Amino acid sequence: MKQKFKKIGPMRLPSMLSNGKIANFKLYTYKFPNKEEYYVLEKGEVKNSKNPLVRIHSACSFAHVFNSQRCDCKYQLDEAMIKVESDDGLIIYAWSHEGRSIGKWDHTRVYMEQDKGQDTVTSYEVLGLPIDKRDYDDIIEILKDYQLKQIRLLTNNPKKIEPVEKLKI
Repeated sequence: MKQKFKKIGPMRLPSMLSNGKIANFKLYTYKFPNKEEYYVLEKGEVKNSKNPLVRIHSACSFAHVFNSQRCDCKYQLDEAMIKVESDDGLIIYAWSHEGRSIGKWDHTRVYMEQDKGQDTVTSYEVLGLPIDKRDYDDIIEILKDYQLKQIRLLTNNPKKIEPVEKLKI
């Protein structure tokens, strides 16, 4: 059987939460044959656990690196870290999902269109970009690796519910 991914970890990752508390997460890195990489923050013993919290989080350099106020990506990640720290679970951080998987260059172009008064969807359309080209197949494999039967998914995005429904968890 062909290997679906490589995984390293755990690495201890003490993290300052937005509420001032220090959380002690375990970090794993997954690497797939398609060259995609994901961080998985884990709190508690999640493998085979019952109903852990899970957040599938898309990278957003503007928010996570520069604290941009143009989106709520940083706030969503901060809140997910607080919730997972207090209630155990996973945060799957998808690097390739920057700008709905259009990359940094086109993400910048979308924001430049928004500077002209366009909304998000129209900005993508004006530039001839797909509205959302994120792929969740790798995330399905990560969830399978944790052998979960049921989860509490932290999301407001119906597209992130689909991989969970495919697994029937």
